[in-house]
Amino acid sequence: MIHRSPHPPVDIPLVSIPAFLNHHLDNSPYWSDPQRPVYIDGTSGEVLTITEFRAGIRAISAGWRSRAGLQKGDVVAVVAPNDIYYSTAIFSVLSAGGTISPINPAYTVNEMVYQLTDSGAKYIVVDTTLVDHIRRAATEVGIPTDRIYTLQKTDDSASLHSLRINPTHPSLAHHHAGEELLTPTELHHQPAYLCYSSGTTGRSKGVVTSHQNIVANLIQVDTHQRQEQQSHAGQVLAGVLPFYHIYGLNMLIHLTLVQGSTVVVTRKFDLQTFLAGIQKYRINFAYLVPPIVLQLVKHPSVASYDLSSLRGIASGAAPLSVSLARDIIAQYGLDVTQAFGMTESSPILFLSRHANRNLDAIGVPIPSVEAKIIDPVDGQLLGPHQHGEICVRGPNIMRGYWNNPAATAATIDAEGFLRTGDVGYVNESGEFFISDRLKELIKYKGFQVAPAELEAVVIQHPRVTDVVVIGVYQPEQATEVPRAYVVIKPSTSTSDSELIESDKVALAQDIMGFVSGQVAPHKKLRGGVFFVEEVPKSSSGKILRQALRKQLQKQLAEEAKGLISPKL
Repeated sequence: MIHRSPHPPVDIPLVSIPAFLNHHLDNSPYWSDPQRPVYIDGTSGEVLTITEFRAGIRAISAGWRSRAGLQKGDVVAVVAPNDIYYSTAIFSVLSAGGTISPINPAYTVNEMVYQLTDSGAKYIVVDTTLVDHIRRAATEVGIPTDRIYTLQKTDDSASLHSLRINPTHPSLAHHHAGEELLTPTELHHQPAYLCYSSGTTGRSKGVVTSHQNIVANLIQVDTHQRQEQQSHAGQVLAGVLPFYHIYGLNMLIHLTLVQGSTVVVTRKFDLQTFLAGIQKYRINFAYLVPPIVLQLVKHPSVASYDLSSLRGIASGAAPLSVSLARDIIAQYGLDVTQAFGMTESSPILFLSRHANRNLDAIGVPIPSVEAKIIDPVDGQLLGPHQHGEICVRGPNIMRGYWNNPAATAATIDAEGFLRTGDVGYVNESGEFFISDRLKELIKYKGFQVAPAELEAVVIQHPRVTDVVVIGVYQPEQATEVPRAYVVIKPSTSTSDSELIESDKVALAQDIMGFVSGQVAPHKKLRGGVFFVEEVPKSSSGKILRQALRKQLQKQLAEEAKGLISPKL
């Protein structure tokens, strides 16, 4: 059975993201005040008004084409934490016909080199604090330094603002929103964004998110929220989600412009800064991830702040437990909703219908999304309360993986349904629930960690002969953490068992340090390193991760009591 939204399908215009947003900025009553803040820096208090915002995009977009030489389809990497000018960088490039590839600013040089190379980036916009870091990566890739622009104004390097064309310049007379730069076919297929995702397995891949994908998801989410009286139109929102992640990108940069909301931008999440921002700017709503929700419930300093303006939260990127949802409702009286999606779906697929009800559900399909549950083995459709893989189809589903037709074919079937890699079921009311995961990904505080990528690093340690990495859920952090189980090379002076007993702590710490020096912070082996005699594999050599997880679950209770050390 195919399941659909309780709300009617929506019409999706074939227009560029800038053209779609300009329409809302021109016609929304919330943006009629020329001094209305679009973004407020939660630390410094600097304000970017709607007038400044639009003028900056128009002038810099023209500069991308006339000064930087950006051509239609060129990829611009943006490497920065949250900033009130982040969206200026994005929309100026999109308006000039370019493509944005957001990069996690915490990446190592090697990780940045991989994304810059794979995406084919020709230009870089970077936070001033990361200039030296990105220059090393750019040099390795072959991107000239004169194509690197800082997000903020600086004296010693070219900045994004140096591309601005003077308002009286003749070129601006012919520069429009950018919709005329792309043909209908390009609007449908050319990437507006190349965000990177590990999908259901393997190393991260570029997700081709078109202009139509983003426009579709904005209309879908806005329609659902309005129909369910959950719209945040005209409100003040907390900008704590990272803008380089598709969740923050669409909810805090795109949707807020559609709904006329002001965003209080937090450069990097810090609980005290977040709480102070709610109190000072009277924030009404926050898109969050479970670990932040946990801090709101548990941290003692919360009581020192006035959070009375906060009316509700939406939790996404990872499941929010029922107990945690109930705790925050009881403590603050908030409206709590769930959101479920993927980078591959631009990102939202399911949203709660009613706040504070069926808290274990991920919600119903948003308008124009079709969903089904299939047997992961034979692909047969399953009925209500039968557990299987959740598959989805809709106008917000990616065009495919960048230059990777094999991965695309393995993820999207011939009928256009995307396999999410998540196991769940649907009830008689059409609400969906997550019960397990087929995909190998670990979710650390909403960030994807591909086990295969970590295993490729661990195996390079001189004492390791085999390794498997899996996610271990830690309730005290409300998130999974990566844990490695390794097989070590025999020592000439000490047997394996003797080494493990006498020096396993030092060796485990050495392996963790070895990994930490080569990966971004969210990929660190926070779940520890443990030693095993062998890694369980199938006859074909495939690691039996599901079997490991099930065996680990049986041992977690004893491990938590300190009765045993984890063994496989």
